[in-house]
Amino acid sequence: MSTPKWKKDLRMKQQAEEKQKREFEKKYGSVMTKRVKREFVPLVLAETYRRETVEIPSLETIPCGVCPPPERKVYTGTLIKGIATMHKSNAIPVLNKEQAVEISQMRR
Repeated sequence: MSTPKWKKDLRMKQQAEEKQKREFEKKYGSVMTKRVKREFVPLVLAETYRRETVEIPSLETIPCGVCPPPERKVYTGTLIKGIATMHKSNAIPVLNKEQAVEISQMRR
């Protein structure tokens, strides 16, 4: 006579659980073990290593170095009359008196 289905299913379920347990132990067994406490050892730093190099001076062919600073930009024209603020900190150039009146009359 053969084994009843319920016994076979029960045995297969137990075998699957055991297999799952073995796989878990295989993956995480070393993590789950009790950790060994080690004695505290203070860190002792060795002296910092520095290369012995000769200091080489920079080559200065141009008086201000390799790249001289650009000429400063200064507005010399008369086109812009001033600067107005429309919304929060939005600065707008004002070209004439008419524009200045328009900006001052705008809703906030």
